[in-house]
Amino acid sequence: MKTLVCVLIFAAVAASSGTSHALGSDGGGSVSGGGHVVIHVDVVAPGSGTPGRAGSSSKRPLIEYLVSWSLDTVAAQTGSINGVCRVPSATAAIVFGFQYHFIGTDAQGKVVDDRFVCVAFANGDATQRPAAPALPPVPTFGEAWNSVQLPAPPVTLDPAARGITGLDTRISTAGPASVVIAATIRGYTITGTATLDHYAISVDGGPPTIASQGHFSFETKGNHTVAINAVWHGVAILAGPDLPAAVPGLDLGEATITSTRTYPVNEIRSVLQP
Repeated sequence: MKTLVCVLIFAAVAASSGTSHALGSDGGGSVSGGGHVVIHVDVVAPGSGTPGRAGSSSKRPLIEYLVSWSLDTVAAQTGSINGVCRVPSATAAIVFGFQYHFIGTDAQGKVVDDRFVCVAFANGDATQRPAAPALPPVPTFGEAWNSVQLPAPPVTLDPAARGITGLDTRISTAGPASVVIAATIRGYTITGTATLDHYAISVDGGPPTIASQGHFSFETKGNHTVAINAVWHGVAILAGPDLPAAVPGLDLGEATITSTRTYPVNEIRSVLQP
């Protein structure tokens, strides 16, 4: 008996849903003291590298599928039903077809969906392979994090309005330590918790320092850039109409939400008095 097997790899990619913190784009806001804050979010899937780099796209689906199909070619040619799957129909009759094997894995390679789907022959013709059933349109990592609505870290500066060269400027931030995840995307529900991992402060594009507060002395006058990153990690349960069961403990990876503020700094000059 000869059996033909074909394996196809699919990645379910869907358009991002609209939310107030759009991944890969900026949103604006204002703060006291005349500063302007720009908000940006980057997503890293589990096992991926730097946000925005190849291999860590926010468009990566929460579950990736490998789909294979098999058919007994001898049975198809001779009219035998040996090895061919059977599709239950609304009537008492049995309908025969191609068998597809769906294997879905999470970002860490764990199998979370393993099932067979039988698709009836088109017009009863066993020599023509019918199209594979549609993949479950599971949300992407970007859609999942967009639905969380992470709070942007506030950029608090002292002095608030503007700094002075050579003098100490205090930089700080604060916020909640966890956020509830509760979202519905294309009929799929994502429920879980996002937990704050750490804050990081960066001045004028310099290397970030992991801290919620710090001190900085500006040496030059003009507009300077103060950025605060809040790094979050999420774990959730994914359920949906196209999944045989809910997937618990799904690692959502990390999301970094950055608040960037322009901070003016003045210079004090000595003036001789007569």
